[in-house]
Amino acid sequence: MAAPQTPAAKDRFTAIDTLAVVRELRAAGRLRVDKAFDLPDGGLSIAFRAPGAGRKELVLQPGRYAAFLPERPDHAEELSPMAKELRRLLTGAVVTAVADPAGERALELELRRGDTPDPFHLVVELFGTGNLLVVRGPTIVAVLRPRAWAHRLLRVGAPYQRPPQRGNPWSASTAELAAQLASSRTDRISTLAARLALGGPLAEELVVRAGLAAEVPGPTEATSSAALLRAAMDELLTEVGEVPKGYLYRRGEVSADVEPFQARRWRDQPDVEEVAHPTFSEAAHLYFRSPPPAPPPTPSEKRVEELRRQKERQEVAIVEHRTEVARLVSSADALFSHFAEVEAQRVASEADPEASEPTIEVELNGTKIPVYRQRPLAESARELYEESKRVRSKLEGAVAALAETDRGILRAEGEGASATEARAKRAGEPERRTPFWFERFRWFLSSEGFLVLGGRDAGSNEQLVRRYLHARDLYVHADIHGAPSVVVRAGEVAGAAPTEVTLKEAGQFGVAFSKAWKAGLASSTAYWVTSEQVSKAGASGEFVPRGAFVIHGTRHPLGDLPTELGIGRVQYEGVELWSVGPPSALQGRGALRFRLTPGEERERARSESELARELGVSRNLLQSLLPSGGLTALRA
Repeated sequence: MAAPQTPAAKDRFTAIDTLAVVRELRAAGRLRVDKAFDLPDGGLSIAFRAPGAGRKELVLQPGRYAAFLPERPDHAEELSPMAKELRRLLTGAVVTAVADPAGERALELELRRGDTPDPFHLVVELFGTGNLLVVRGPTIVAVLRPRAWAHRLLRVGAPYQRPPQRGNPWSASTAELAAQLASSRTDRISTLAARLALGGPLAEELVVRAGLAAEVPGPTEATSSAALLRAAMDELLTEVGEVPKGYLYRRGEVSADVEPFQARRWRDQPDVEEVAHPTFSEAAHLYFRSPPPAPPPTPSEKRVEELRRQKERQEVAIVEHRTEVARLVSSADALFSHFAEVEAQRVASEADPEASEPTIEVELNGTKIPVYRQRPLAESARELYEESKRVRSKLEGAVAALAETDRGILRAEGEGASATEARAKRAGEPERRTPFWFERFRWFLSSEGFLVLGGRDAGSNEQLVRRYLHARDLYVHADIHGAPSVVVRAGEVAGAAPTEVTLKEAGQFGVAFSKAWKAGLASSTAYWVTSEQVSKAGASGEFVPRGAFVIHGTRHPLGDLPTELGIGRVQYEGVELWSVGPPSALQGRGALRFRLTPGEERERARSESELARELGVSRNLLQSLLPSGGLTALRA
């Protein structure tokens, strides 16, 4: 049976990929935790010492993939709070068990240390937005992304609750498979992908192995189809084996898929090459770490590229015209300033019977200048002046054309950003959503998972402090007049308090959105106080303007805060949002796309347009996120 015409590309782990990594970990024997690291391009890794195999690393990108690999040298220079906490809790611990994922996309390792009676559990969620937790006994002691749902709370100090189980598809009987197919209202692949939580790529593979038609409705011949699918599932599990190999599927230089088995759904794709690897993790790491293929340029992008090439030609022409005008005027001036000397040479040449050329060349100030032999010297100078006027006219036309080209680039970039947004909507992004309450303010999520808010103006400063500064929250302010009020929402996170990491990030946030950015300062200072120290009540007779507050008591300083921001997309309650905040806060979530620093204000429009094009967003969205003033963007 042929595979679907265009097999689905894989963007994250499937249930069988997770099982393959579990089997690799089990086959490694006794593993002892050595250290934890951050990875430069996002995610974390845990280094182990393996008997007879040296050091190994478990590379983790929650919500996407995991890989068990030989030791890697490329670690981030600085440790995030989560990496530090993993080192503190797990260094020296021995892996005593690796749980069967039971059809789920989650890794769970049991670890024990000699100095504590309770076992640790390292839980890596590879579904949804992903998460990473450390549980000691029944209690969560570290969490990468604190979350709260009606049925589940992921916070430090909360009891750990596993996500709702949907049943293990690999242990489902033929009768259970038949029941799922019979009650379905969609085709076979969609039924397996959704009802058995297998995902599209794995569902396609099973349908191909079972020799079934993909587009047929699920209820069609449900009993016989279920028997064939059950056999295909058993065959697949056997093929994965206890030490899975990896198979990478490539179209030219672009990776199309990775599996712990030889995928039959790609066999009818003549341009796809299968590349075998000794382990599945090795192939998976190559697949998920390789950059995605660049999409073909849109008409707007092609137009921008054409205009940029045209602009380069125009800039060269302008330089040439300016140089020529300066040369002509300088030559004419030189003829008048050396009139007697040049006139004597001209007259001598005029009397020379052997001279036949209409002009002679005289050298003045290192420049050779043509002069008519049979005409007055003033005419040669005037002709140079007239020629300079003609070239100057060309120069003015070239400058005007360059300005029009610049306007054309901005228009084309705006059309491209609009087209990008439209494509994203057509690809399934919701056109409308209800904004979160905090989006009316400036905001970011700190490295430790705290929501940090900043005012946009005097009115929002007033509203932020009066309505949203609660007990246990902290107030941060840059040491610059007119800087925004910044609130660290510590009261929302039960059993946890922000450390200096979050406070410095909040201070850096306040500095970046103050006058320090527009002034181009490299760094500045800030301070923090408790919510009880913030008041509108000044000294007797003192007027406190709208958006300003009086601080009572000791201010805790935050020094040497860089005027630097980052931009990227972060996950909040299952929704991806564009966020601007300190680079460290975004980098810890694997979300940092660009680092931003102050730049030349006159170049703001150009920088903004280039950044909007790179990110695929509108300039209006960027303007709502960024501080005012010049902008320099560097890819992270």
